Amino acid sequence: MNDPILQPKPDRQSLPTIVHEEPEWFVVNKPIGWHSVATRVTDGAQTIEQWLGESFSALSALPECGLVHRLDLSTSGCLLVARTAQMHQTLRDNFTAGFGGWSIEKKYLALVARGLESRGEFTLCFAGRHKGSAKVTVSEVGHRNERGTCRWCVVRSGAANIDSTDPRAFDLVEVEVVGPGRRHQIRAGFGSLGHPLAGDSLYRGTELAKEWNENFAALHSWKLSITGIQVESPRPIWAQQIR
Repeated sequence: MNDPILQPKPDRQSLPTIVHEEPEWFVVNKPIGWHSVATRVTDGAQTIEQWLGESFSALSALPECGLVHRLDLSTSGCLLVARTAQMHQTLRDNFTAGFGGWSIEKKYLALVARGLESRGEFTLCFAGRHKGSAKVTVSEVGHRNERGTCRWCVVRSGAANIDSTDPRAFDLVEVEVVGPGRRHQIRAGFGSLGHPLAGDSLYRGTELAKEWNENFAALHSWKLSITGIQVESPRPIWAQQIR
C-alpha cells in the first residue's frame, strides 16, 4: 500500500469552532469525541452544551444552551445553535419538519463499504430496541414517526487493491437527510443495505485504522442550509481527496 499523501492524526482534544454567525443563530464545528449534551453514563468526554454555556453566558438560559439538534459522540461537523428562545423553537420546529414548509437541508459525508450504487435513496423505519440497547431496528414498514429518508451520491469509489482499513478502500458518499432525521438513520440505514459505515462496529462496519478516525463511525455533518444560507464544515481528513 502506498503511503497516503495526507498524514492523519485526529485530535480528540481539539475545541469546537464557530464556522458561521447570523444575528439569531450560529453554527459550531463539533470535533469527534465530544457529546452534544450530557449523557446518562458519564464517560469523561466533554460536551458541546457545557462548552457553549462556558463560552457564551447568555446561552445558559436556553434549553441545552441553544442547541437545535444533536450529533453522536463519533460524528463531527455542523451543529446549529440559536441565540434566543424564540429562534430556538423556530429552528427546532423547522429542523424536524416533514415535507413542506422550509425544512432545514442537512447533508453529511460518510465512508461506507464499497460497491454502493452511484446514486440512490432509501426510506426506512427506525425504531428503538429494548431499554439499554445502543442499536436501532430497521424495517421497511412502521409508524410514520419512525420513517426516515436519505438520498446519496458517491463522491469517490473505494479501491479493492489497498489495505481494508484505509479510507481509500471505502466509498466516500454525500448523504442528504430528507425531512425529519431519526436516531442512527444514516448509520443503521446503510448498515441495513449491506454497506455499513467504516469504523461503525455497532452496525458491523469494517474497522478503520485508528490514526484516521479512532475507530469511530466515519460520519461528518458537512452542510446545513437555513433559509437559503448554506454553511459548510471543513472536511475531516478521511473525506479529503487523497490519492
